[in-house]
Amino acid sequence: MSARLRRNHPSILILADFSDGSWYASSFALNFLYEEKSPLTILQTYQSPGWGHFMMRKLSHHLQKITRNELRALKKRLLNHFKIEKEKINTLSIEGELNKILNYKPIINEEHNLVLSTLNSFEESCKRQNGCLEKIIDTAKHPLFILPETFEGETSKQILFVANPGKKPSEQLCKQVFEICKKTKSKLEILFVSEMQNEPISEDVYTYFQELCNGTEIIFNTVYDKTKCSGITTHLKHTSRDLIVIDND
Repeated sequence: MSARLRRNHPSILILADFSDGSWYASSFALNFLYEEKSPLTILQTYQSPGWGHFMMRKLSHHLQKITRNELRALKKRLLNHFKIEKEKINTLSIEGELNKILNYKPIINEEHNLVLSTLNSFEESCKRQNGCLEKIIDTAKHPLFILPETFEGETSKQILFVANPGKKPSEQLCKQVFEICKKTKSKLEILFVSEMQNEPISEDVYTYFQELCNGTEIIFNTVYDKTKCSGITTHLKHTSRDLIVIDND
């Protein structure tokens, strides 16, 4: 099975919210994923309460204004902290559910790396907000970089790469992950989530990772579950990782 090719400079889509996680996700993206020709967009969604049509219209306008101000402040902070032209950072404020917007092609119409920070353990984040993280994982069609907390400071991070058992990830995504491991002097754990009990992982997939690893120490694990989200939760068992990369391509 040949590797699927992607553009040399996939765009970056940061899924922001009204917390410090927006900064952590943006900082990680610019430090570890951004290249000079990589388009970067910060997306923030908002939803009005579902009661009272007049109140909904009034709140919608107010929430949109708050969201745009938040995005403007985040962009200014990034421009002050990183050497990047302001034209390279696009901000997008949209009303609606994030998991539905991620499938709306006029908006999400390119090869994206999706980045978000949960400010919480993976397990806790899946339980909160009506399973929002689980919906994103199930909905997203692009590689997803999840930061349970910050990704700054000390080296030797714990990095988990959730791969598809039946096909190889793109060479571009693998190179990005291995480069992060190299920069942070980290080992890499590759997890296959399979729905079929005792389904073997192809030797070609193992070989593919080994050929691209560039000296990174790799360990492989497999978990059997119905969804990637529940499989990751089962595997972690109340432990944490500094970075979780999910191949949704």
